[in-house]
Parts: sequence; structure tokens; C-alpha cells
Amino acid sequence: MNHLIKIGFVIGIFTNTILVKAQDMHFTQFYSSSVYLNPAFVGAGVCSRVSLTHRNQWSGVSEAYSSSLISFDHYIKRHNLGIGLLLGRSVAGTGNLTNTIINPLVAYEVRINRKLGLRFGVQPGFGINSINFDNLLFGDQIARGGNVPTIEELPDNVYYFDVGAGVLAYTHKYWLGVSFYHLNSPINSYDGSERSTLPIKYSAHGGYKFLLNDEGKSISTAFNYRGQQKFDQLDIGTYYTREMINIGLWYRGIPWLKAYEKGYSNKESIAIIFGIKTDIMNIGYSYDFTISRLNISSSHGSHEISWSYQFCNLKNQRGRRIFVECPSF
Repeated sequence: MNHLIKIGFVIGIFTNTILVKAQDMHFTQFYSSSVYLNPAFVGAGVCSRVSLTHRNQWSGVSEAYSSSLISFDHYIKRHNLGIGLLLGRSVAGTGNLTNTIINPLVAYEVRINRKLGLRFGVQPGFGINSINFDNLLFGDQIARGGNVPTIEELPDNVYYFDVGAGVLAYTHKYWLGVSFYHLNSPINSYDGSERSTLPIKYSAHGGYKFLLNDEGKSISTAFNYRGQQKFDQLDIGTYYTREMINIGLWYRGIPWLKAYEKGYSNKESIAIIFGIKTDIMNIGYSYDFTISRLNISSSHGSHEISWSYQFCNLKNQRGRRIFVECPSF
């Protein structure tokens, strides 16, 4: 009887894995990975740039969820074009359910006047889903005493084409954008079922930078509202910048306006962010304090680090064109 229970349990887990709709990666320091937030950000700075972001989500849960991004973007002034490449990878669970994204990026910039710019971005790309089946135990292996290869017919990796797009309006002090992902609703299931398509994800984001003096002291406020099917969330926060130091405080959730089920308020976490910024390099660290019911299992919260490098000195480039003054982390 115990063997039958174990076999049924494993089959149930495997079936759910095959039909699962993968979670899109999300980051607390979403402006450090701005080209992932909105392809219209590609080439929005004044220099060529490389950026790295890594997140260890719910570190108190074994084999929970980790995600990483690396991107490069460059502005071609002659053609008013931003170009770039975004690579991302997330890993979850003991079976190492992995999602890899490979996204070329293109954005076109329009100057409305001397103070206002408008950018349009597109992100055609590919996704790959994979599972390390060597880490999973199947019913036939249990029935045969274990330590034997499974005779189950295991699926191959899943490959799919994916499309995203976005728009961004900005000046030296504020920015406002919208972006949409999975516009073609790609099928990403292991059995090819249309029940497992990626629903369209949308995001509205923006902020304003208040200059306190001429020596680089400022306060920036920003937000990011995103949704996918019936689920949505709002990140809202502020940064204080003084010379090289940045400190931020963020809240994630919509607790008073929406609850998905009775007794479950839409609140997720409070995050603190600390960063160091020079003319060519940014380093950021954030920690999320989970305030939802997941705090029982994820008491260690979530860690995130970011790094970006500009391939020129910003002081020598300011004034040549409008660039987005959003925080770098």
C-alpha cells in the first residue's frame, strides 16, 4: 500500500510539472534590468552598457526559485536606434525546472522637443523550458526497488517563439512607460497542450526625480504595476541619492483594493535597497522581507544583487541627448 501511495504521489507531481505554466521572472531592482522591464529602454542611456542581475527568491525554502539576467545595449546615434541582447535563466524545484530566454532588442527614439523624448521598442525572442529528470524519482523506479533508470517516456525540451513590445516617454526628470509580453501567446507545455499557453503580461511603470541641490543629491520616486491574467501587483518606492550612495525602500502588493480569495490579502513584501554608483559603474543589493502568508516558509526573504558598467564617462556625455534619469537599481 505504501508503494502505491508513493507511486500515485510521484505521478501526480510529474503530471502537474508537465502542464505547469511557468512563472515569469521578476525583480525588485527592476530598473537595473530595465531592458527586461521594457524593450523601449534599450539604448536609453548615453553609453553602451552591460548589466547583470541575480535573484535568490525565498531563500528559506530549499530549491525554491532563482533567476539571473545579463544584457547588453548600445545606442546608434546616426539612426536613432537602440540595439541590445537579453539573456535570462530561472531555475525552480528539485527537478531544476529551467526557463531560458534569448531576446534580441531594438528601440527607435523620437525627439518631440528639446526636453521630451519618445521611444518604441520590440523584443522578438525565444524561450526554452527544460527539466533535469535525473533528479526525479518515478513510480516504476520505486516499484523495481530504486537505483534503476525509468522506463517512462520523457518529453524533450520545449522551444517557443515569443514577442514583446513597449513604449517609453521621458525627460531629464521623469519617465513613463508601458510594455507587453507574450503577445503571440506561445505554447510552452511539454505535451503541446493549448491549455498551457503563456498569457499576455503587461506593465505600466514610471517615476520622477527631485533634484535637491547641484551636487548630485536627489530623491526619486517610482512605481511598476504589472499583471498577467487575473493576477496583478504594484511595486512602489523611493530612492535617496547622495554622491555615490543610494538607499531605497519599496512596497509590493495591492492589499486594500484587491484580494484573490477571501482571507488572502494582496500583499507580498517590503524591500530595502542599497547601492553604490559611480560615473561608469553601479552596484546594488536588495533584500525582500516577505509579509504575506508565505513568510511562514520563506522566513529568510529574498536576496538580489545587480551590477552594470557604462563604456564611457557620463560626465563627458551629458547634454548631447536626452537620457532616462530613472534609478539604476
